[in-house]
Amino acid sequence: MELKSVPVKSNDVRVPKPEVGSAYLVERYSADSVKAVILHPDDFAELQSRAQMLEEAARPVGLELTEVEAKAHRIAESREGELVEDEAAVRSLLGI
Repeated sequence: MELKSVPVKSNDVRVPKPEVGSAYLVERYSADSVKAVILHPDDFAELQSRAQMLEEAARPVGLELTEVEAKAHRIAESREGELVEDEAAVRSLLGI
């Protein structure tokens, strides 16, 4: 998820001065209806950094399985509870 920054002039809104480590929930009618969240700029920068790290970590870069590796993975996933350690049996299952 990419976090977009949308600047709003301080003269256009009235918000409390946020403290580091606190999130101010702006409620609408009740606590069940949060309209906005106010963060300290340092906390927002940390949140953006962590969101970017998660996005990069979730992206599978350079991870392509060979045909044999993909076949081994499919077999391992389909043979629940059965452990095959014998080399000849493994080769037979993989057709190599």
